[in-house]
Amino acid sequence: MQDNSDSTELDRLIHRSIDESLSQSDAQKLNSLLECSAEARQRYNEIHETNTALCEVFPSKMLRDSASPQTQAVSAPSGVVAHSSSRQPSKIVPKLQFASALSMCLLIGMTGYMIGKNGSEVHVATPNLTRTDTTPMPENTPAKKTTWGGVESTLTGHAVLRKTIDVIWPNDEQRVLDGSLLPPGGFAFSSGIAVIDFFCGATLVIEGPAQLDVISDWAVSVKNGRVEATVPPAAQGFIVNAAGTDIIDLGTRFALDMSEGKAQVAVIDGEVLLRGNQFNDDLLQAGEQTSLDREAVDSDLLSRIPQLDAIEQQSTDDQKKQYAAYRHFMKELAADPRLIALFAAEKDFTGRRYPNIAETNYASAGQLLGSVETVSGRFEKESVGVLMSRPGSRIRTKINGTFSAYTFSCWAKINSLKHEYNALFLSDGYENGEPHWQIRHDGKLMFSVMVDDSQKLFYSTGPTSPPIQDKGLHHVYFSESFWTPSMTSQWVHLAAVYDPTSRSVTQYVNGTVTCREEIKDEFVIDTLQIGAAEIGNWGQPFRKTPDFAVRNLDGVIDEMIILNAALSSDEIHDIYLVGHVH
Repeated sequence: MQDNSDSTELDRLIHRSIDESLSQSDAQKLNSLLECSAEARQRYNEIHETNTALCEVFPSKMLRDSASPQTQAVSAPSGVVAHSSSRQPSKIVPKLQFASALSMCLLIGMTGYMIGKNGSEVHVATPNLTRTDTTPMPENTPAKKTTWGGVESTLTGHAVLRKTIDVIWPNDEQRVLDGSLLPPGGFAFSSGIAVIDFFCGATLVIEGPAQLDVISDWAVSVKNGRVEATVPPAAQGFIVNAAGTDIIDLGTRFALDMSEGKAQVAVIDGEVLLRGNQFNDDLLQAGEQTSLDREAVDSDLLSRIPQLDAIEQQSTDDQKKQYAAYRHFMKELAADPRLIALFAAEKDFTGRRYPNIAETNYASAGQLLGSVETVSGRFEKESVGVLMSRPGSRIRTKINGTFSAYTFSCWAKINSLKHEYNALFLSDGYENGEPHWQIRHDGKLMFSVMVDDSQKLFYSTGPTSPPIQDKGLHHVYFSESFWTPSMTSQWVHLAAVYDPTSRSVTQYVNGTVTCREEIKDEFVIDTLQIGAAEIGNWGQPFRKTPDFAVRNLDGVIDEMIILNAALSSDEIHDIYLVGHVH
C-alpha cells in the first residue's frame, strides 16, 4: 500500500465483502492486494482485532443483529482462517465506524481469507459460493446429475492394472502404478510381466515387450507380447483381437504369442471362436493351437507363455525375499542415532500398543484408540497396517526432547479424502516448534511448523459466531496434488523434510520430489519439539468443548518414521525402494 488511495480502495473492498456487494472482479482485486502487500494483511488484522473487542463489549447487540433474515441466509465456509504475516503488534483503528465493525464481527466468516506465512495462500470467498461436497475429483472427470439432485463423480477406465513384476517402462510418461485404472487407448512396456483385470471379469497376464490397446470392458487388441487369458463364465464373449483376427472366448483359458513375428493362439481349457482374416467362426478347443497369419505352428508355444499360477507363486517368493531385505533395513534404521521414532508392526502383532522399534528413547509406543482395525500391510500377511476409517480412530504417542530438523516418512493406503484435512501426523497443542503433517481434500500434502504461538490470529466458524483465536504464526507448505479417487487403496510412500539449516521444506511422493519451498526469515524456527501427538487423527485434547475437528485418515497407515535430521533425496528414495512391494 503506497498511498491513501490504495488504502481507501482496500477498505472499500473489505466492506464490500462484508455487505455482500463484492463483485467477482473486486474479489480478484482484493485477493491480489492481500497477496502482494504485508500492509494490506496488517490492515485486515487491525480491523479484525477491533471487531473482536467490539463483539466482547456488545454481545447482545451482535446476537440481535445476527437474527436478521439476511444474516441467517448466509452460510460461511468451514475452516476459514485469517493469518497475519507481520510480527508487529496490531493497533486499534479509532476511526472505524461502529456499524461496520459490528457487521464484520457478524459476517467475518464470509470473507474466506487464508493468509499464509508470506501471503502465498490467500482466498476471498464471493457471496453464495458454499462448498457442499468435499469429495475430491480428478481433473477432467465428468460429473453426472442423479435423479435425487446430487452430483455423481465418474472415472474413465475399462480395466485395472492389478500388479507388475520387474516391468521396465519406455519412459516416465508411460509408467503406470499398480492398481491404476486403464482407460481406452494404448498400454505398453519394454519388459517384465503385467497382470490386468478387465471389468467384465477377464484377466490377462502379459509378458513384454508388450503393446496393446484397451478397447472396452470386453475387448482388447494385442499388437505385441505373450499373453495368457483367463475368462470365467461371467466374462464369456470377451474378445482379444490379434493379427486381424477376433479371438472370442467362450469361457476358458488360452495363450497368445504375438512376439518375434509370431501370431499364434493355443487353447488351454475350454474353447474359443476365431473370426476374421482367414477364419469364419472357427472353433478351437482345449489342446488345439493355430497360426493367425498362415505361418507354421510353433509346438513350443505354451512353454513360452506366462501362466497366472506360476506368476502368483513367483510374486509370493519375490515378496518374501524383499520382505527379508526390508526387515534388515529396518533393523539397521532402528539403531540410527538420528531416529526419533519408528512405528511398525509385523504379523505377530497383538494388543493395543503399536510398536516403536527405535532404539532411541524419545518416543513411547503408539496407543491404538477408538474403532481402529489392524489389517494386512504392504507385505500382506507379513506386515500389519492400521485402518482408521472411523472419526474417533487414532494412534496416540508422546515424544520428548528437542530437535534441529524433521524428516517424516510413512506408507499409506488411502480410501478417500473425505475431510477438509486428513491427518498423517499432528502434535496435540500446536505450540512453538511442533509439526502438523496432513493431506488436504484436493490431494495436496500439507506440512507446517508452529513459529510463534503468542501471535493473535483469528478465524470465524460462521456469520453468527464470534471470532475465535487461532493458534499463532505459521506457514503451510503445500505440494502439488498427488491423489485422485483412481488411486483408491493403492499404497503410496509420503515424506516431508523440514530443514532450518538450508531454509527449505521438501515433500516427496513415492521417492520423488513433489515440491520444495524456501523457509522465509520470519518463519524460521531452530528449536523443534513434538510432545503428545497422534498418527492418523487430531484429538485436540485441550479443547473446552466436546466438539473436535474430524481429520481421521480414511485409510491404512503402515510404518511411520520420524528422524531428527533432514534426509537427502537419495536417502528418501532408498526408503521408498526398500519398502515398495514389487
